[in-house]
Amino acid sequence: MRVRELIAVAALVACSKHHDAPVKHLESDVVPRAQAAVTIDGNWEEPEWSHRAWRAQFTGSDGQLARPSSEIRVLHDDHDLLVALYAADENIETRDAFDFAAGPVSLRVDATGKLTPAVPGVRAKAGLDEGTLDDARDDDEEWVIELAIPLAQIGPSPVAIQAARCDVPKDNVQRCGQWSGRVRLE
Repeated sequence: MRVRELIAVAALVACSKHHDAPVKHLESDVVPRAQAAVTIDGNWEEPEWSHRAWRAQFTGSDGQLARPSSEIRVLHDDHDLLVALYAADENIETRDAFDFAAGPVSLRVDATGKLTPAVPGVRAKAGLDEGTLDDARDDDEEWVIELAIPLAQIGPSPVAIQAARCDVPKDNVQRCGQWSGRVRLE
């Protein structure tokens, strides 16, 4: 196995403790077609996300799993590339964001689901779990972004995808993680 595949397998095993769903390792570069509807609502509770989606953990500049943890999950349907971005975060702030690119589509989506720039046809929703936005007095847990990007905007398969995130936890030390690669749509 290649180093990237070993890291992905290790990340999936580690991730399985956090997420209740069983981890299924899919061919490393194939994004499956969703078999059931996925609602873009900031809640990745549909079984498609946990049982079918292609997924990978972000890594830091040292090649190790990024801390705080970040993950990408990807599916597609007949019309859209469906993306879920997960962020562990002890202090969720409005300025927290993912930078994301799929083919020629490049955007930033913050913890409220705001897209910059606004890309016609792209839908995004954010979901917060445990905690409150912009309140450092409490201990937050995580947030999720769901995106739907029209396939017509990203071009033919294979598609180059990049996702990155930096965070400043309560210790005030900025930490960054990213994932990038080319994927084929099933």
